[in-house]
Amino acid sequence: MILYNLLRFLLYLIIIILSIFNNKLIKFFNSRLFQKMGNDNFLNNDEKAALIHFSSVGEFNLSKELIEKILQGGKAGENQKVILSVMTDTGFEAVSKKYSENQNVKIFYFPLDDFFAIKKLYKKYEIEKTIVVETEIWPNLYYFAAKSGKLFIVNGRLTEKKLKSYLKFGWLIRKTLNRATEIMVQSIPDKERYEKLGLDKTKIKVYKNLKYSIKYNKISDEQKKHYYDTVVNRNKKVIVCGSTRPDEEKIWLEVFEKININNEYQLVLVPRHLERVNEIENIILKKFSKADYSLMTQLEKNTAKAKTDNLKKIIVVDKIGVLTDFYQLADFVFVGGTLADIGGHSILEPLYYGKKPIIGKYFQNIEEIVKDAKELGFVEIVKDKDEIVEYLKKSENVDTRSFFEKNNEIDKILEEIHQLNFGK
Repeated sequence: MILYNLLRFLLYLIIIILSIFNNKLIKFFNSRLFQKMGNDNFLNNDEKAALIHFSSVGEFNLSKELIEKILQGGKAGENQKVILSVMTDTGFEAVSKKYSENQNVKIFYFPLDDFFAIKKLYKKYEIEKTIVVETEIWPNLYYFAAKSGKLFIVNGRLTEKKLKSYLKFGWLIRKTLNRATEIMVQSIPDKERYEKLGLDKTKIKVYKNLKYSIKYNKISDEQKKHYYDTVVNRNKKVIVCGSTRPDEEKIWLEVFEKININNEYQLVLVPRHLERVNEIENIILKKFSKADYSLMTQLEKNTAKAKTDNLKKIIVVDKIGVLTDFYQLADFVFVGGTLADIGGHSILEPLYYGKKPIIGKYFQNIEEIVKDAKELGFVEIVKDKDEIVEYLKKSENVDTRSFFEKNNEIDKILEEIHQLNFGK
């Protein structure tokens, strides 16, 4: 700990020098290291708080149900007081939007593991339990969390790549992680990788991914009408390719050319990164005419034209935050990053909406979820274009409600955290 904080002190000196020439850097560190931490009568006489730490919007979204249940877990008739610690600006905005008016919640930027800022936070708010979502290793946070009460790592995961880098600092990582009361990981392979760090094996337990507890938004009838009036052709079988990566659009355009002989399908491409839209347009124009496709925003700008145009064969979604809307309108869903060797993006959204996702062979990032879905026949793994074409010729409906009921273990996770009752 002493060596770690000495190194941090040297890093501060470097940052101070760099900040002279960088206003963004000054703002970043000021917002995190010098934020106000006054109690402001947040706690009553004998109350203690729980701290939940996560990095960004993604971790916040999968933690929402956990946060709500912990808020309800105080003494009889009272809510638990909760402090939410978040690293990123976008995460802070999302948390503030949800909880800024809640008197039982305090929101802070994570103070970058600064020894004195963390110490002040724990002293001011009498933090009894600390919950770290996924695996962020912060020695000072873990030190004060263990000193003040109990520390839990929830939804922990550890890739082979991370394991190799952690082993280079094995003594520090091992000492830090062993401060945890319990480490709840997403899978047996994650458990095995944690054990390779030399941790106390009795502390490591396996529970299903918190993503199974997420309640995704459902679009209204009014929103559906908007999409049907402007973008989606309700008279065709709609194929939605979500979070696509380079080369995957090309594969699906070739599939679409083969399958759409009788003009009965519509292809909706939703790239993972919007800066690739022009690149995708150029790929389309190598096989199709300009009249065959449109950008989503162009159709929305001219609703009257979209209605009379019989809607396009191919739509490129050049707008963020609408992928799950299209999943709900789809007849077939492909989840990207699986035909290209990326490792796969989440298949839970289409499953939540009752759609059986099509994926390629590269799903190492979502291996456990794919395994769970495969056991129930809720995922279609394809090797090549021909297998995709054959599957699209089918018409398959699945009821995925049992999938989420079977794999949602949030109550079991809460039982572990509630070994000592909050507020006592």
